[in-house]
Amino acid sequence: MAGIPRATGCRVTKEALANAARVEDMVSIEAFGAEPGGDPQTNTLAVNRAIARTAADGGGTVRVPAGRFAVYTVMLASGVNLYLDEGAVLAAARHEGHDHAALYDVTGPVAGAMGGGNYAEPEVNRYVGLQDHAHTYLRNSFVLGVGLRDVMVYGPGRFDGSWTDPVTGMRQEVLTYADPEEPERRDRPGHRNGWWGDKGIALVDCEHVVLQGFEMLLCGHFAIIATGCRDLLVDGVTVDSQRDGIDVDGCEDVTVRGSLFNTLHDDALVIKASYGAQRFAHTRNVLVEDCTVSGYDAGSVLAGAPATDRQVAEGGCGPMGRVKLGTESTCGYSLVTVRNVRFERCMGLAIEAVDGSDVYDVVAEHLTMDGVTTAPIYIRCGDRGRYPVTGVHGLDGGQWVRPQHDVRLDAAQWVLPDGEGYERHPARRYAPAYRRRAVSVDGFASFPVVDGPDPVHVNPANVHVDADGAAHPMVYDDAEGRYVPDMAVTLDARGVAARGNAFGCERIARCRNIEISDVRARDVDPRYPIIIAGLVDARAQNVTLRDIDVEYRGGLTMRDAVEQRMVRTPWTYRESDMVPDEQLVSWLVNPGHAHNETLLPRVSWDPDAADGAGAWRDDPCNVPEGVSNYPDPDEFGILPAWGLYARHVEGLDVQGLSVRALTPEGRYAMVLDDVSGGVLRDVAAAGGRLDGEGSVPDVAVVRHHRKRPTGYEYLPDEPYRVTDVTDVTLPRGAVVECVDVTAPEPGTPADSLYALPTVATRENGFAYSALRSPSEGGDLPATVYMPYLTAVPAALRRLTVGVRAALHLSGRDPIDPRGLEPPTVEMPNPPEGASFDGSEFVWTPAPEQEGAHDVEVLLRAHGRTARGVLRLTVA
Repeated sequence: MAGIPRATGCRVTKEALANAARVEDMVSIEAFGAEPGGDPQTNTLAVNRAIARTAADGGGTVRVPAGRFAVYTVMLASGVNLYLDEGAVLAAARHEGHDHAALYDVTGPVAGAMGGGNYAEPEVNRYVGLQDHAHTYLRNSFVLGVGLRDVMVYGPGRFDGSWTDPVTGMRQEVLTYADPEEPERRDRPGHRNGWWGDKGIALVDCEHVVLQGFEMLLCGHFAIIATGCRDLLVDGVTVDSQRDGIDVDGCEDVTVRGSLFNTLHDDALVIKASYGAQRFAHTRNVLVEDCTVSGYDAGSVLAGAPATDRQVAEGGCGPMGRVKLGTESTCGYSLVTVRNVRFERCMGLAIEAVDGSDVYDVVAEHLTMDGVTTAPIYIRCGDRGRYPVTGVHGLDGGQWVRPQHDVRLDAAQWVLPDGEGYERHPARRYAPAYRRRAVSVDGFASFPVVDGPDPVHVNPANVHVDADGAAHPMVYDDAEGRYVPDMAVTLDARGVAARGNAFGCERIARCRNIEISDVRARDVDPRYPIIIAGLVDARAQNVTLRDIDVEYRGGLTMRDAVEQRMVRTPWTYRESDMVPDEQLVSWLVNPGHAHNETLLPRVSWDPDAADGAGAWRDDPCNVPEGVSNYPDPDEFGILPAWGLYARHVEGLDVQGLSVRALTPEGRYAMVLDDVSGGVLRDVAAAGGRLDGEGSVPDVAVVRHHRKRPTGYEYLPDEPYRVTDVTDVTLPRGAVVECVDVTAPEPGTPADSLYALPTVATRENGFAYSALRSPSEGGDLPATVYMPYLTAVPAALRRLTVGVRAALHLSGRDPIDPRGLEPPTVEMPNPPEGASFDGSEFVWTPAPEQEGAHDVEVLLRAHGRTARGVLRLTVA
C-alpha cells in the first residue's frame, strides 16, 4: 500500500492568468449600462457585452464594482477574467418567463430583451438519464463557460442565488434546489414544461481556469460544477448553499485549496465521473487540501453565526456537507488525494464505486471531524449500474429517454438508441428484474420487498423463444449492428429469469488501493460505524486504515440492530433567515435512504422453537446486501457493529485504530464478514459490551452459509455459496465470537433450496419490543440527537472594549420538540470579568481582552450533556 501515488493537481496559477494589475486597467460593467438595482435584463446584456467586447479586443478583465446587480446567465469568454470588487454582488435574477433568446444576443438591441427574463435554455444532451438533470444540462446556470481557455473569476465579492422578500424579510431561493423536468426524448432541449436557473458557476470542457476568493450564497443544485475540464484551480472560495458546494466531474488536473463549503442538504466537495460531458470522461489527478466542509443551516455561515436548528437534511438523513467520491461514477476516478480537511457538523468521508467503473489510488490523510452525522469513513462498492447500454431500438424508435420493451425493465433511462450520434455499449452482463409488493412489519408503516410468490419479471427483449419453445439469449452482433439470438445456447427457466436488466459494463465496480490515515473524529452519531462494504462479486480491495481515532456517543443496543425500527418525531425549525418549517426526525433507521429489504427485521425462522411451533430468532449479522441501493451509510439501517463494520473486503490493513463509546454500547465493537487477507494491529475499543474490561474489543467473525452472486440474491433456486473470514490477524487480546448465519438475507423468496419464511411481520408472529416505543413506555435513543446552543447573531457577538454587552443564551433539544423541559445552560469558565446566570451573559471587556474568544458552554437535558461554543470577538 505504500506505493499509492499522490495527486499533484493543477498547473495553472492565478499569477499566470492575471491580466490587469490595477482597477483602472479593468473594464467596468457600468460602462456598458449595468446599474446596481437596475433592470435584470439590461444588466445581463451589459455584463455579457462587456465580456464579449473585452474578448474581441484580445482579452482583459471585466470588473463588477460595489453594489447589487441582478442578472441572468453570465457568459464567460476565453482570455477574459471576471473580478468582483469588495461589496460587489452579482445576484441571480428572479425567473419571469421564457423570452430569453435576446438576452444572450450581445449584438442585438437592448430593447429586444424586455419580454421577461430567464436563464439560458438547457441544451440538448443525448446522454440524459445517465446522471441527474443538473449534471446533464449546464446552460441554465448563473455563470457559464463552455469550451474556454485562460479564464479567472476572482475577487472578494459575492454571487447570491437568493432574494429577500421586502415585506416579510424572509430569504427565498432563486437558483433552485430542484431541477426542471427532463425531456421525454434525447434529441430535445433539457426541459419539458419550462426551465429556470438551478446552478451557480458551470464550466464545461474548459482548460486553465482559476476560481479564487469570492463568496457564493444559496446557488442551487451545484454552486460550482466543472464538467470535462482540465487544469482547474479553486482557491479560497466560501460557499454557503442549499445543495452541493462543488462538483468535479469528468475532470483532470484539479486542485481545490483553502476553501470552505457549507451544504447541509447535500455534499460539500464532490468528485464524480458521470456522462455529463457526453463522452466517457475519467476523473483523474484531483488534489483537495486545506479546506473546511460543514453542514450548518444554509446561509448561517456567511451570516457569521453557524446554526444547527435544522436537524436533518431534505432526504431525512443527518446534515450532509461532506467530502465524497461519488455517487455518479460511470466513468471512474483515480489518483485522488484529500488532506488537511476539517469536517464540522456533517457526514464523514465517503468513497463510492457503484456505476460499473472502479475508483482506485485514493489517499485521505490528516482529517479532523467534529459532530459527525453518519459514518466517519464509508467505502462502498455497489451495482446501481448507471452505465450506458445499447438497446434494441434504433433512431426510428423515438430516442425516448425511458424506452419501453428494451434491454432493461428497471432504470430504462440508461438504455441508448442504437444509431448514429450515440456511443455503442452492447450488453455485457445481466441481472434479474424483481417484482415487489408492500409489506408492513407492525401493521402501520409499509414498504416494498421482493414479491415472494412471483419474484421475477421476465424481459422478452433479452430472450428469443424458438418454434419448439426453447429459449436462447439475445447477444449483440457487431457485424450486423444489432442483437441476434445465440441459437447455440439454450436457457433454462432460471437463465431466462436472470436476464431482466442488461448492463453495458463488463463487471461490477470496485474500490481498490485506498489509504486513509491520521483521522480524528469526535461527537459521532452512534448509529453508524466505520463502514467498508464491498459485494460478494466485487470486493473492496487493498484498504489501509492507519492512526484512526473515533469517539462515538454510543448508547444503542443489539435489539436496535435486530428490529430496524422507523421511529420519527416532529421538529419545528428555522433555517437561517428563511421561513420556519417542520420536519420529521428519524431516531433509528432513516427510511429516506434505507429501502426495501433493509427495513425488514434481521431475524430468521427457527422451526424447532416454541415446542415445534416455530419462532423468530435474532440474526443481526444477516445484513441485506442492498446491491442497487443509493449508497450512503444509512442505507444499511442499524448495523451490528458500533466501531467498524467490514464486509466483502480483500486485503484489509488496520494499524492504530481506537474507537470509544461515551455511553455503553450493546453491539459488537467490530464485525468482519467475508474478509480475506488482512491484519488488525494496535486496535482498542472502549465503552462497548465488555464494559469494565478496559480497551479490549469484541469482534464478531461472520461465516455466512447462504450467499448468492451479486444481484441474484432473490432469484429462486440460484445456488448458494459460503463466505467466511480467512487469513486475517485479529487484534491481540480480542474477544472473538464466531457467528454462523444459516438463513438467506431477509426478504428472500422461498424455493427448493430454502423453504422457510424470511419476511417477519405481525401476521407470522414477529413483534417489536417496547424498547423504542415511547407510547409503550420505551425511550428514544437519546444520544442520536443532542441538545444544542441556539445561535447568537454575529452582530451581537462582536463586542467593544469598555462597552457592557448582555447576551441571552438558550438551548433546544430534539428529544423535547414542544420545549417542555429546555436544556439548562452552564458556562464553566467565563472570560475574566464576565458573569453568566444560566440565561444572561454579561461582560464589559477590558483593553487587554481584545481578540477572539471561544467560550465553552455546556447544555444538560434528559441525562445528556452537550458542549457548545460561544465565539466572541472583542475590538
